[in-house]
Amino acid sequence: MKDNTSFVCPTPMPIFYGLCRYGIHNLPLVLFLLLSTGIMTGVKAQNIYTIDVSVAHKEILRGHLDLGGESVTGESIEVNSYYIERNGKPFFPVMGEFHYSRYPNQYWDEEIKKMKAGGINVIASYVFWILHERQEGVFNWEGDLNLRKFVELCGKNDVEVIVRIGPFAHGEMRNGGLPDWLYGRPFEIRSNDPGYLFYASRLYTQVAQQLKGLYFKDGGPIIGIQLENEYQHSAAPWSLHYMGSEKEWSAARFDRKIIQGGVGVNEMGNDYRAYGQEHMKTLKEMAKKNGIEAPIYTATGWGFATIVEKGSIPVSGGYAYPTWVSSDVPSTLYLYKDLHRNPDYSPVSYNPELYPSMAAELGTGMCITYTKRPRVPAESFLPLMVRTLGSGTNGLGYYMYHGGTNPSDGPLYYTEGFGYTNKSYDYQAPVREFGTPGQGFYSLKLVNYFLQHYGSILAPLPTLLPETNSRITPADTATLRYAVRSDGMKGFVFMHNFQDHVVTPDLHNLQIKIKTREEEISIPETGSFKMKTGTSVILPFNIEFSGLPVKYATVQPLCSFVNAGEAYHVFFSVEGLSPEIVLKVPLTKIKTYGATAFQQNGNTLVSGEEGRVFECTIDLPGEKTHFLIIPAEKALNAYLTGKPGYQYLMISESLVLEENEVINLMSKGKEKWEIEIYPQANTLTALNANIMPLKSMNLYMTKWNVSVPKAVPAVKLTMTDDRHMVLAAGDLDLTNLNDVFIKFNYRGDRALCFLDGELQTDNFYIGEPWLIGLKRFAPRLQEHDMVFYFIPMRKNAAYLSYFNKDILPDFKNENEFLQITDYEIIPEYKVSLTIK
Repeated sequence: MKDNTSFVCPTPMPIFYGLCRYGIHNLPLVLFLLLSTGIMTGVKAQNIYTIDVSVAHKEILRGHLDLGGESVTGESIEVNSYYIERNGKPFFPVMGEFHYSRYPNQYWDEEIKKMKAGGINVIASYVFWILHERQEGVFNWEGDLNLRKFVELCGKNDVEVIVRIGPFAHGEMRNGGLPDWLYGRPFEIRSNDPGYLFYASRLYTQVAQQLKGLYFKDGGPIIGIQLENEYQHSAAPWSLHYMGSEKEWSAARFDRKIIQGGVGVNEMGNDYRAYGQEHMKTLKEMAKKNGIEAPIYTATGWGFATIVEKGSIPVSGGYAYPTWVSSDVPSTLYLYKDLHRNPDYSPVSYNPELYPSMAAELGTGMCITYTKRPRVPAESFLPLMVRTLGSGTNGLGYYMYHGGTNPSDGPLYYTEGFGYTNKSYDYQAPVREFGTPGQGFYSLKLVNYFLQHYGSILAPLPTLLPETNSRITPADTATLRYAVRSDGMKGFVFMHNFQDHVVTPDLHNLQIKIKTREEEISIPETGSFKMKTGTSVILPFNIEFSGLPVKYATVQPLCSFVNAGEAYHVFFSVEGLSPEIVLKVPLTKIKTYGATAFQQNGNTLVSGEEGRVFECTIDLPGEKTHFLIIPAEKALNAYLTGKPGYQYLMISESLVLEENEVINLMSKGKEKWEIEIYPQANTLTALNANIMPLKSMNLYMTKWNVSVPKAVPAVKLTMTDDRHMVLAAGDLDLTNLNDVFIKFNYRGDRALCFLDGELQTDNFYIGEPWLIGLKRFAPRLQEHDMVFYFIPMRKNAAYLSYFNKDILPDFKNENEFLQITDYEIIPEYKVSLTIK
């Protein structure tokens, strides 16, 4: 609760007492100090929020779910009522959606490495039935449809897999992924009708053949199978329809009154729920009979969708900027709640407290339609994850994490019939259509790394909500939004200051008091903090790091590793919170670099300057532990590299990918950049670049300059008229480059890219540049030019209501507007390094 507002001096209490002491004898000195510290310029009101976590309790059930399994390697996965366990310990999956069929297979390996670098440990992917069986009875598992190759590459990169086997998928695919030839058959689809089950079983048989030997039980990477999708909740329109006719939905007729076009709330209930449960049970039995076995089965849980009762984990989602809702009303997705008791998009068809809360589709982007074009701000991603974690989820899943391009057969497009782009499936995702990391890739890395390294501590902790939480509405921008996950002694505080479709102001002079079973912890102990607009943070209290107890920290844990027998923990500071760590360790055992340390109430408080790097080392008999604190701006560009036992933190503006013991740096448009390595690396060898050591401001890190010769790609763009540009790239040489991108800055209705008369990708304008990668087209560009076609936006276009004023054109007296401001040709450099 927010139990009081007090007026406080902004200086630490020891200084205040000193002022009082000096004031007795020296009034001029007091006045000078008061003015210099700002006390006389305005006394600030402190907003104190309190929460009692001493009552924390979570009853965890085991053995009631038909889930879990063992591997031939001796590993085990079990599922209890609150979290997943791996080898008897809590396991926190961080799942990113990437559709293999929407990306060229020759680049899958690189893209999987990008996802792993972003902190993803599980990749989820749909098997789109319509693509694999375009002609009835003829299956295709080759090229970009080679499911087995994709899963094997995930395994090679130590990334696990959840295969979403359908039969229905949705995923903005034509018919929701059901084959065209299934339309009009004399049976009910998505039901237990024997006619439908015959074809569904044949699909499962094919999938099983492709995945043989790749399951967890075999020592393979497949830990999960999703059955169906949004069953008895959502459907897609059949592609065979007539202009002016009503849409026919890809669902059984008895379900059509409750199905929706997107994710939402179902207040109607479901008269056929029992039938739906039988169908989902049938699909699981059919999958297992065909050999599709995994320790985890999932099914959509939101909006009264039907699951396999006690035989699947009901997964949740959250989309704050959907196209299936016409209004811009702020969502409730940024308000904390107990998701284990009350999932988003409730009511649900199951008892949620029997299953872990797992989010499979948190909307890190959106597939826009021609008439509805919400731009999903990348700064919305991280606060949504912090809120969802604080609310009790024990699995994060991003939809999409990696964008792609829809396949097509000449002029036959496989996009869903809602007015989406015919080819592009960019989705505004953290990794975009052509493999370029966006802003969301970097911000999500902050929480992904945290979960990989500290998720096992977090998973068992229940959610506790302050009394103020029940009064907060989406429009409330004055009350601190926070929750705590704790067992009554230790835990994490989750805070954010963001709301979709609302501007949130900075919140000043904040302090949180946490009542545990043994003490009250104030964060911070003296003074206050600020939550700037758009920010979010996760703060630990009474957590042990390598056995060292931390009373609290105003910096967020990022990752941990071991190098040459010494333990390292990396934290990052957030603007508005003065960085400090309070250690329950004697001051005499701590050495600081770039920081100060002093004894406070029996503990040692280590503090540094906001926006600066600092380190402290705790040297105890037989063990040495390091705490590195870096600003959030550096954390965004931080990557953990190396093999277990000899790992480093690398900070680089270039993308950092690993291939065995080789580190590949991808730099888009910059031929010179700097990297920092922690702890110090004595030898850095570049295989195809110039490297030069630089003097580092931090003695515990090494700094290097990396440079390559500037490349001028052999491409030529010609504007043939006001709507067309032609690219000639017959001599394009990618020998020393990873890719070449064309970036168009334009304002218009849409843009299309053609090669040899076929549409390759397309773009609905939403106020950001259009970026196209050329390497996938390089062989065909030797013989054909690429044509770009830009179409003006109309003055009466419905989508204009989605645009901010800064991108709305001045039509003046014209009915249409098109502006191609400029373009850039951007080489992407690739440099390979080794560290010793």
